[in-house]
Amino acid sequence: MTIIERSIEINAEINLVYQVSQNYGVRYEWDPFPEKIAVVGNAGAALQIGTQVEVHSKLGMSMIVEFVQLMPPERAAVTMIKGPWFLEKFAGSWIFNRTGDKQTRARFRYTIIAKPAYLRILIEPIAALYFARVIQHRLAGLKTFCEKQIVADDNSI
Repeated sequence: MTIIERSIEINAEINLVYQVSQNYGVRYEWDPFPEKIAVVGNAGAALQIGTQVEVHSKLGMSMIVEFVQLMPPERAAVTMIKGPWFLEKFAGSWIFNRTGDKQTRARFRYTIIAKPAYLRILIEPIAALYFARVIQHRLAGLKTFCEKQIVADDNSI
């Protein structure tokens, strides 16, 4: 099992950061990872535990994840239902902590178990490098988007 975790400080309130992170209507504006994201089943319903989401990455990988935890505005977590050939298990959690009046620490943590078991020693380090880069780019995109929202809101006053 490999755990990949990265975090970033965002100059925005925790509620905004959480809402942006879980709003599929704006996801393509900040998240460089997905080519396509679709809620499985009732796409118009609010996210809840058990909601499944199909994600297609820009590299051509597909995964269906299911929400196992939603605690706005501090946490959202998913586990893989179906994924790429090299992953036996995948889980991801997005954790948000208020660090100041208008500051939030966003932390993304992915846990992976590669398959086949006899190749884990080779596959997991490569997968960890890939997912670490993905997390860094996603966090940077979230930060930029949220901080631009703050500037846009301040300029509209």
